[in-house]
Amino acid sequence: KGKGDDAMDGMAYDMMMGNYNRVALFANDEEKSDAADVLNAARWRQEEHTADGLAVADASATADSLVRALQQRMKDLEKETCRRLISWEDEKHHSALGGGLRPPAGPGEKDGGGTGRVDAMSLNDLFRTLEGLDAELESMESWIDDRAAQVRPVTDECRGIEEENRMLEQQWVSFENLGNEMRRLLGGLVLPTSLMRVLHDPGSVIRYDRFGYVDVDGSEGGVELIHQAGRALKAAIDAAEGQGGIHLRAVSDTVRTLSATSNNFCGSLARLVVTVMEQLAKGVCSGPDAAIGKGDTHTSIAKKIRESQRHFQASLLAYIKIIEVLALLQPGILPAVRDAYSELVAEEIMSKRRMKSYFASLPGRTSVKIADDNRHNVMDIPGRTSASATHDLGDYTPVSLRHPNAVDAMMKPVKVEDIEAALSEMLPLIAREAYFTAALFGLSSRHADGRQKKRNFEAAKRSVDNSSQYFRYYISRICGIASEVDAEGKKVKGDAMLSLVASIHLNEAMDGYIDRNKRGGDHSLSLAYVRATILDLRKKVDKQWVIWVEEQIKWIRTNPGVPTNGKRAGVFSSISRLPSYLDHVLLCCRAGRPKDYSPNLAKIKVVSYYLQKMASALFASLNECAERETTDQQYAANVMRMENSYFFTQSMKQRGVEMTALFQKQITGASVICKQSTDAYLGWMIKREFKAMHSLFSNISRIRKEVGDADVPIHVPRAQFVRTLQKESSREIMREKIGVVYARMEKHLSESGGLLPVAWKALVKVLYEWFGRWEKLSTSCYKFILEPSAIDVVRIAKSASGSSSTKKTSARTSDMKSERHNFVSI
Repeated sequence: KGKGDDAMDGMAYDMMMGNYNRVALFANDEEKSDAADVLNAARWRQEEHTADGLAVADASATADSLVRALQQRMKDLEKETCRRLISWEDEKHHSALGGGLRPPAGPGEKDGGGTGRVDAMSLNDLFRTLEGLDAELESMESWIDDRAAQVRPVTDECRGIEEENRMLEQQWVSFENLGNEMRRLLGGLVLPTSLMRVLHDPGSVIRYDRFGYVDVDGSEGGVELIHQAGRALKAAIDAAEGQGGIHLRAVSDTVRTLSATSNNFCGSLARLVVTVMEQLAKGVCSGPDAAIGKGDTHTSIAKKIRESQRHFQASLLAYIKIIEVLALLQPGILPAVRDAYSELVAEEIMSKRRMKSYFASLPGRTSVKIADDNRHNVMDIPGRTSASATHDLGDYTPVSLRHPNAVDAMMKPVKVEDIEAALSEMLPLIAREAYFTAALFGLSSRHADGRQKKRNFEAAKRSVDNSSQYFRYYISRICGIASEVDAEGKKVKGDAMLSLVASIHLNEAMDGYIDRNKRGGDHSLSLAYVRATILDLRKKVDKQWVIWVEEQIKWIRTNPGVPTNGKRAGVFSSISRLPSYLDHVLLCCRAGRPKDYSPNLAKIKVVSYYLQKMASALFASLNECAERETTDQQYAANVMRMENSYFFTQSMKQRGVEMTALFQKQITGASVICKQSTDAYLGWMIKREFKAMHSLFSNISRIRKEVGDADVPIHVPRAQFVRTLQKESSREIMREKIGVVYARMEKHLSESGGLLPVAWKALVKVLYEWFGRWEKLSTSCYKFILEPSAIDVVRIAKSASGSSSTKKTSARTSDMKSERHNFVSI
């Protein structure tokens, strides 16, 4: 090989093995010159022409062309390098076999010198064949690309046509589905022509008589047509809203038309129903059977009102289907129709004139008398008494424990027969009105939730309240409820006693309107309304009576008639008058009832609470008087407590088990107060009168506990003990002291309190206990028998009380009273 070939072979080997200088791109100037020749020979420069026709180098295109040229040159070099390596390996193999170097074969000459040469040449031929195939593939790809570029517009156009056909087919399917859906949506919105005529003019199917009034009986067919048209219209509107498609213009326009038709249709129906109501109400009340005359009693008037109501409601039931249509199409218009109905009932069926006639015809004529009392001052008219049975607590006569059944002339019973008659005859009328209102306007749905039921009940209550406004006005008057301050017309004063008795009657009337069978629906709603009406009346009468009770409590807390020092206070004026008021309450509650009737006031919460509150105020007043600074604390405070607590307990027990059960708590407290104050008072009395003996035996008892019985005479000599007893406990002295004790007790205790016999009996018992204890101490410590003994002391005490009673009886016989008795009677 030549020198140039060896250099190229070395360079190729270095490039394959990586043995070249990485820093210098060219090893020498010759390599640099060869690279320049290669670049200059390649056509890689790309130009573009500007608008002026000048050729300007395109940097981006030139860079791409140069990269491709260099890549192609690199491939050629790699190919050449591979050929040289194969040849070099072939020569190496031949030298290893000892053949030496062979000259290369000439053109057209075959080398038959060995298999290695054949292999090398075969590889070269294979490589050349592969290069030829590669070149043919590249040319074929170029040809295919050219043909594809020519065919591409046609294929693109065919693809567009196919896509357009697919979209047209889909559009045709969509339009077909839309047409079916529109036919389905609009199919349910088209109503028959006959029904449309009814919807546009519902009055055209109603029959009228020759005077222009609605023929109620002859219009049943027209009402049925109106009902059918309304239900069909509701079904069409529901179909449009339920099936969807409301966003479509055709559907929305149709629904808008139906809504306008519904509004006009419901307005016409509302006017028609109100007209029919007015016609029926006037026709029923103007009939000869419904007219109320002067000779009618409260029973006949109640019957006429009841028959008018029944006839009116029965006639109106024929038009309930129209109200059902209104509830289906436009529920918001029902309140106006309901208000118009309630106004008609208040003006015709249960009008003010009818209610006034009924309440004026009641046997007690309470409403008339109350009105007269307010129109005239009865105190200015001689011989005329007020209809009111209420008096202040201070106006009642004090009661006496000796004569508990005495009846005061001022305690007249209230007219409860009016309340009983009104509740028994008119409450069923109100219940029927509530039932019909709920049924007519659909206010008692069983499937509604709790909130909706409450709203329905409130709506029914407002309507029936307006219908029965005059009944509630007059029933409030006969129950003793005062008029409001801002009320118009005649003002009525309240009657607390009448209100209390009315509360008891209302509480009893409540039991007849409890839905014990839980039937639900209109029946339960009507009963609930009557209960609400009764509760409303009870609140008013209870409030009226409670105001009176609070005023009496204020009077009680002023401590009327109680001396400043508390001495000889006797039974307080307020405590002595409360039983008289309770007698009046029982008298009024039993009026018109069977003889064995007794009101259970303890189970009526409001009544029992405020009566007990009044009794508690009595003891608060008693405690305040007993603890104030000016009251004598030695005995007056105890006397005050024991006498008043005893009087309260006995006066309540004398009035039967009803009052005992009602004031059980106060009676228990009074008994405790009486016992404690009595023990303290009796102890003070004995210590005061038997001071020396009490002091002696108290000292002996203390010494005995410390030293025993035997050593007691050492500390208290026997001579001193005997001398004291002889001086203080002789029979004469004992009789005198016990007489003084009785006289003092008789002076302290009032006659009206009735406590003297009881207190003296308790004192005798205490004397027996104390003297018995002293007698034992005398015997055990001094072997001395006490004289008089405990039994003798009891006999002396009994004789002292007997002689005093005899003197008092003779004094009463001669009509001679002491100053103390005059004071107590006051």
